Amino acid sequence: MKKKIFAAFATLCLVAGAQVYAQERPQTKPAERPTVEQMARRMTDRMTERLKLTDAQAEQVYAVNLERLQTLEAQREAMRTMCREQAEKMKSVLTTEQFMEWSKMQGPRPHRDGRHAPGMRRGAPDPDKKCCDKPCPLKDMKGIE
Repeated sequence: MKKKIFAAFATLCLVAGAQVYAQERPQTKPAERPTVEQMARRMTDRMTERLKLTDAQAEQVYAVNLERLQTLEAQREAMRTMCREQAEKMKSVLTTEQFMEWSKMQGPRPHRDGRHAPGMRRGAPDPDKKCCDKPCPLKDMKGIE
């Protein structure tokens, strides 16, 4: 009798658990990209906190950060324009099938989404690349072999 009750209870738990996971989750909108000014302000705030900048320094750093980010944004837009122009030229040269294949070739590449290759951290040197003929001091660093 106890086995039957336990089996019924286990089945009930499984069915209830499946119902919880089967419910539709509300779709979240992708976060909107912050403006250049917001990014510059956030960078400046972090630098102010970590470097203990004065108000005058913070404003100067904000101006430098803003100028840098505006330049980067202009370069990004120029690259997007160049890519669109190249696609238009390719479309006029290639057949439809060739253009579709070329488009796939231009798609996202591994680790181009802001992530780093497995085992590599930002700023870590390539362990296979030799930078000079001298003994490497980086070999002694933790995690680099």
